[in-house]
Amino acid sequence: MSPVFRRILALALVFWLGIAPGFATEQASPLRVRVIGGFAGTSQFDRIEQPFWTRRLPALTGGRMVATLQASTQAGVSLDQMLNVMRSGAVLFGTVEANAVAFDEPELAVADLPLLAEDTAALRRMVEIWRPRFQAILAEHYATELLAVFIRPPQVVFCNKPFAGLRGLAGLRVRVASVNQADLVLAVGAQPVVMAFDRIVGAVREGLVDCAITGGLPGHAIGLHRVTTHVSTLPLGWAMSFLTAHRPGWQALPAGLREAVREGIAGLEATMWSAAEEDREQGEACNTGQAPCRHGERARLVPVREDPAGIRPLFGTAVLPGWARRCGSTCAESWNAVAGPATGVQAVW
Repeated sequence: MSPVFRRILALALVFWLGIAPGFATEQASPLRVRVIGGFAGTSQFDRIEQPFWTRRLPALTGGRMVATLQASTQAGVSLDQMLNVMRSGAVLFGTVEANAVAFDEPELAVADLPLLAEDTAALRRMVEIWRPRFQAILAEHYATELLAVFIRPPQVVFCNKPFAGLRGLAGLRVRVASVNQADLVLAVGAQPVVMAFDRIVGAVREGLVDCAITGGLPGHAIGLHRVTTHVSTLPLGWAMSFLTAHRPGWQALPAGLREAVREGIAGLEATMWSAAEEDREQGEACNTGQAPCRHGERARLVPVREDPAGIRPLFGTAVLPGWARRCGSTCAESWNAVAGPATGVQAVW
């Protein structure tokens, strides 16, 4: 593609997104942008994402930018296509789910592999190790700017029958959100079924799956506690996502406006991480009927607790090798150089 054609294409995208050249100093009316956010009906979307985009963004930009927000499940876009959506410039800001793109871009899911991080402190270390690589992949392959890394409450297992820890899932059909979770489920002798978040409750009710891996509080929010009897407490990942911007449109914004938006999004990222911790506690409380439940009805699911030390070897024998095979030798070498020393686990491919 010639430099002239690239410039014409960039200008076309700029006008499509509503960002006029010469906008840098004065602006007659607010810049209106489209945003695809997280999952509707979840605590973080309702309490944090919506207020940020609808109220906080206009305030921090002095009224220069206003957003039209759609949840990912309402935008009419398949989650595994969000990278292409961002590259096309159809929206200025969009949330890319790491699990949903893990097949096409396995390296984007590396910091959130099942059983890698038992708490947010360990997860944060992994994110900071890999953030520069995430930025490079998104920029070079998808013309997309990484603005923030979000997490949600940890992924746990809901089942409509008793089970004794992960190895007790043998022979059952288990909903998973990614190929990385599928590696773990296969390793314990269960059958993984990849399925969208908004289909989980119906699938359990209709007997299409026996169990489902999803966030504790998000699962409660969609009524999963009404069709299941048991829930685990061991984190199997944190449903990581990336808040991104279409890079040509982002770079066309005035520098001062970009700075204001980036500063606000840094605060949004910190709030989302804090909320994930709180929602982890709330998910367990609300699903098992404990007194601290504040975000829903008290269910009566039986908690299934498991010693992390007993199940952790599956990360090195099943999860990491599966990821390395899909990602390739370069990824495995990067893991061994960057994350291997921090985790004590080497990737074999």
